[in-house]
Amino acid sequence: MDSTTRTKKQASAASPEIAATLSWRRWPLVDGRRWSWISIVGLASIGAGVWYLGGGWLLTTAAVAGLTATCWQFFLPVEYEVVSLGLRRRSFGRTRLVPWHAIRAYQLRPSGVVLYQRSEPTKLDLLRSMFIPNPPDADELLCAIRQHASHALEVAQ
Repeated sequence: MDSTTRTKKQASAASPEIAATLSWRRWPLVDGRRWSWISIVGLASIGAGVWYLGGGWLLTTAAVAGLTATCWQFFLPVEYEVVSLGLRRRSFGRTRLVPWHAIRAYQLRPSGVVLYQRSEPTKLDLLRSMFIPNPPDADELLCAIRQHASHALEVAQ
């Protein structure tokens, strides 16, 4: 997705603030306490398996660090905002803004919305897509996407 990324706090403080029409925070490790322990146990199990098969702490550390880096959005809180310019995602001190004109198609899922760059996405386009989890009121997100990205096509599941 085309986006703008700001890494400095001064750059965002200098620009005029635009009021968010919808904002929420998603942190699966804390929000889904019923099932989040599975990821921790799974990570430890994979580390133990690599320790047993690899026979060393260096390979184990690299495997666990790689898996943790891959699943970073599960372990850190991510804040989402729907603003007039587009969708804003903040995490780990970085902000990503996906403008509305970059969204060509979207697909509704039970747990959120998948945003695509192409108007006729293929299965391979799922790798370059962006998933937005539902806020507490999922209808608000759907209304905001339909209002701001009226040019985008709704793709059936």
